[in-house]
Amino acid sequence: MQEISAVQVKGQTEVNLHIKYRVLLTYIYYPIRAGLFGFTLFFTTIFISKYAGYLVKNSQEFSVDINDVILSLLGFVLLWLIKFLENLKPASQKKEY
Repeated sequence: MQEISAVQVKGQTEVNLHIKYRVLLTYIYYPIRAGLFGFTLFFTTIFISKYAGYLVKNSQEFSVDINDVILSLLGFVLLWLIKFLENLKPASQKKEY
């Protein structure tokens, strides 16, 4: 019977945790972070364009509706999907920046 030392067990546990952590980062954290960036980018663009329209008197009042937030969710979905699919590519097809 093979005896396993405490060091071997600890090393195996660290490797398993490292792999799980890397998977969580790659497939959950990075796509959500990219999606939040996309949401912010879309929302900022909408906000600035509405404010510019208000400043040049194109509209009578300045307001941000729920429709603007929903439209900004499109930016979240697009960038989340791009990052998620980019992570699914084989390593040989990934670009190095």
